[in-house]
Amino acid sequence: MPAPVSIRFAAPGRGVPALLLAGLLAACSSPDADYGNVSVPEREAEAQQAIEAAAATNGVRATARTGVPIQARPLTAARGRALPADYQGYWGVTPDDCELANTAATGRINIDADTIRFYEAKARVQSIALSDPYALSAELRFSGEGAGWTRRNDFRLENGGTVLVRRDGAQVVRYEKC
Repeated sequence: MPAPVSIRFAAPGRGVPALLLAGLLAACSSPDADYGNVSVPEREAEAQQAIEAAAATNGVRATARTGVPIQARPLTAARGRALPADYQGYWGVTPDDCELANTAATGRINIDADTIRFYEAKARVQSIALSDPYALSAELRFSGEGAGWTRRNDFRLENGGTVLVRRDGAQVVRYEKC
């Protein structure tokens, strides 16, 4: 990398020959240079376009104060029935149920984004209604032991998300996070 060159311009008639100035400027440029064309990564270009569009619509000061609106991802069918991350994972009725090597753990459930696996059954989430961040109601389609059925279950997180309470009709089951 060449060392930076410092050029001091003098007022006309103060001893800087025009030929020297022209030579220095010619040495700094190339005939193929296009200084108006700058290569920018695509994501940065999209962000810059969003900033410019917001500034044109809302004004520069308002955009600087409130920021650029973020485009919300459309709600898809899969995202609309996904259980929140706090509910996902392994849960057990007893400490023995949390031992993953225990294949006879009848009180263990495994909750994924849209599936709940029980000891002898599996339930696929059909729809979810959030009551608050700690409670939801889910329409579940069960399958197991050669049969299929649909039921609504209510779920509630307690004790800072370490206890999950599941209500299936009149039956209430308390699970602890494994």
